[in-house]
Amino acid sequence: MLWKGQLLFLPLFRDHALQIYHLCGWNGKCRYPLHFFLQNKDSNCLLAFIRGLNYHAKSKILLLRASKTSSEVADQSKRTKPFTPSKFAALMAGEVSSPSSGFDSIRWDDEDDNASIVRRRGGGGDDVVHTAVLPDDEAPPNSSSILPSLHNRRALYYHPSLLTKDESSSLQKAAEASGLFEEFDSRCAVVIEDGMYQDQDKDVVSTGNAPSSSTIASLLRPILDTTIVPWAREICNTSSLTVADALIRSYDPAEERQDLATHYDNTAYATVVVALNDPTEYEGGLFVQTGANVNTRKSVPFSSPGDAVLHRFDVQHGVNVRSGKKKRFSLVIWFGEDEDSVVTKTVPWVRREAEECASVHAAFLYAVNSQSGLYGVDTNVQLAKEYYVWASDRGHGLSAYCLSNLLFKEACSNDISKEKQNTLQKQSLMYLKLSAERGLAHAQHELGVTYKQGYSGVQSDFEIARYWLMLAEKQGHGASSQILNDPSRWEVSHL
Repeated sequence: MLWKGQLLFLPLFRDHALQIYHLCGWNGKCRYPLHFFLQNKDSNCLLAFIRGLNYHAKSKILLLRASKTSSEVADQSKRTKPFTPSKFAALMAGEVSSPSSGFDSIRWDDEDDNASIVRRRGGGGDDVVHTAVLPDDEAPPNSSSILPSLHNRRALYYHPSLLTKDESSSLQKAAEASGLFEEFDSRCAVVIEDGMYQDQDKDVVSTGNAPSSSTIASLLRPILDTTIVPWAREICNTSSLTVADALIRSYDPAEERQDLATHYDNTAYATVVVALNDPTEYEGGLFVQTGANVNTRKSVPFSSPGDAVLHRFDVQHGVNVRSGKKKRFSLVIWFGEDEDSVVTKTVPWVRREAEECASVHAAFLYAVNSQSGLYGVDTNVQLAKEYYVWASDRGHGLSAYCLSNLLFKEACSNDISKEKQNTLQKQSLMYLKLSAERGLAHAQHELGVTYKQGYSGVQSDFEIARYWLMLAEKQGHGASSQILNDPSRWEVSHL
């Protein structure tokens, strides 16, 4: 048995598979297999540093066993992404379900890029109610692990028809009639902010004969109390989950908001999104992005009004409405893990999971918060750097990009020596290249501009510049496209 923090040397032979068991509870009676199949052609030794892998307060034991592979296992290993020691912590994950959803098993389908959510039928043949997706391009496919909560697990939960069509339609119509889209934000009608209904704290006032958010609130209150909050608490396995904010968003492919860039919900322990109108009325919508490159995006296939998804803060996601005859309306609810976090506007779960659970996504967010001094976190740039480095070393492209920007900013300071400036500039360029290689479009664009202009001490090289700008353009980066298609930008006099 292995304890948290133990250094392990495990000899493995070419035709052996590593079987990893996650034991829930100190007695180890509840055992969930997490299978990783090694393509161990160049080495017979695995070095793994077990760090922060306790998924629950009482789950701190791992059992590892090397066994001879069968032909079936050998065939499986050909379809499984290679396992590397540096990815060990990130790979310790599998699909999860709510405690009472009653379905058999869920899997991530690597063979079909278009299948973002895989449904299976239970023993009775009925479609499952809760469907879990593990949105992580490093995660092992076909894991059989089923754990009874969302805690410390990157997953997306899908619930068909959580709301009725009448409930969804009523919320949409009330939001459109409220005047809130025009009064405050053409994209959002805010109903709850910082845990308070807006009609309660008098921040929202009726305009003319149009109803205020109180009308939306009167519709939303019973839905939250009897349906959405109980479901979210069940999924997250906590009775303290508290609504922090709720709003209705509008995306108009013809006029207003068409997309929402890929991001994390840094301030929400969990997020629920409900489709309010018919998804067939527009193309596109919510997606999760499991890596730095846009080709890792997976669409969330809402099929009817009232369909809902839930994800935690560590799932990168966005919205892209490409076309359609009508607007896309969605109800978005952000939860704090308890009432205190909502009142104090803090995010204690981010640091906790960065330190205790070895989550690269939490580490990145804690670095962002430490750099900016937001959400109850003291400003500490040095600490931010350490977390960026830790996450970047484990494959997180956005961490490498942010670290590059931070180092470049320090290199521009007039309070340090020229030697120190050069060192920081080289480090900044190194992490920018690392982020670009991992597929982040912003990094590819900036690296292309760097080589085009000869910034950061590099020799101007149009061929290298075009290479990186073209990669960014393929991901839809508009600024890269403009540079590539403007001949005047490539004249020597333009440098």
